[in-house]
Amino acid sequence: MSKRYKIMAVLLVVFLSLLIIGEATQPEPVNWFPGYGKQDKIPFGTYVFYDQLPSIIDKDRLEDVNIPPFEFLLDSTDPPEGTYLFLNSSVYNDASESTKILDWVAKGNTLFVASKAISETILDSLCLNTEYLSETSELKKRPLANLSNPSLKASKPYRLNKDVGTVYFDQIDTTQTTILGVYDLIRNNDSTKILEPKVNFIKTPYRKGTVILNTFPEGFTNVFMLDSLNASYTAKALSYLPKEGKIYLDQHYKNSKAKAVSPLYLILTNKYLKWSWYTLLIGALIWIYFEGKRKQRSIPVIKPLPNQTLDYTRTIAGMYLDKKDNHQIAMHQINHLLEYIRSSYTLATDHRDSAFIEKLAAKSGVEQATVKNLIDYTITIRQKAVVTEDELIKLNSLIENFKNSH
Repeated sequence: MSKRYKIMAVLLVVFLSLLIIGEATQPEPVNWFPGYGKQDKIPFGTYVFYDQLPSIIDKDRLEDVNIPPFEFLLDSTDPPEGTYLFLNSSVYNDASESTKILDWVAKGNTLFVASKAISETILDSLCLNTEYLSETSELKKRPLANLSNPSLKASKPYRLNKDVGTVYFDQIDTTQTTILGVYDLIRNNDSTKILEPKVNFIKTPYRKGTVILNTFPEGFTNVFMLDSLNASYTAKALSYLPKEGKIYLDQHYKNSKAKAVSPLYLILTNKYLKWSWYTLLIGALIWIYFEGKRKQRSIPVIKPLPNQTLDYTRTIAGMYLDKKDNHQIAMHQINHLLEYIRSSYTLATDHRDSAFIEKLAAKSGVEQATVKNLIDYTITIRQKAVVTEDELIKLNSLIENFKNSH
């Protein structure tokens, strides 16, 4: 390495070192990401909520649910009973899952959702509609909230000192729906009262059950609950939950992950380790650059091997057809079908019972009778020692019909 390159390398390292020291000594910026995770201690996390929840509700009644509601409520013979509580900036169940939840509520259970975005299926079923509050006359968009019940209503509304988007119910069935709370943005710098109340907290019956909806999920977050003036809002909102029965706390519909998904998580979440890691990477790149310039040689072009997969497949298929081994061909077709189910619908195929058939029909969108006919026929074929040509053709038709039906 020449003297010139050495001087440039030293200057570059000194510059990067000063830059890294400057960045590492800066205070950590506030993370305003709306995570709503149980473990999140950021402003819009829910660590305080879940930490204080056992002091409001008996902890023996609380149970975390880490799977989708569709799977949790799948057992139609003995489904869980109680209250299903969702808390996130968005809880948008698809149509089939929303129907499953409403059917569960109709049996006498309770659904509690604190979210800005709620499933259209649920809203339509309850004759509700939401609307964003998009007024722009005020520069700040800081909401005020309060409860409607005189015994729970505070003398001054609860305030969130952070600009956030607001959603309210602009259409409700007044004959069935009970208004539990209202909110609005601060107007004319007056935070002592809600000047133009908008409905954000309601309770409505659904057959034998009850649905409670709140479009102000920030009222359950760390930044809101740690304000001493807001301490009672969350507890009062939870007072509308049933006094008995299990309360299932959804941990699936969360913006943040409960577990680290990267092996570098511990390094990248610590600013000192993070910058040490970046320094290592930059040093490695500098070393590769200078070493590569001195030692790099031309790389010969190697012609890739031809793809003979199609010819191989034709040869193997011809061998089976010549032997008329229908049983072996049927086994291959069934194995390919099971692999297709595993890869396309993430279902285990070890036990192909009625529960498996119900899950496959739900995920594929194919009628349950069609799926059952296919699975039963594959089981029958597997048990046969000899497969006729007509049976092989029927098997192929059933498989093709299933794949083309969704």
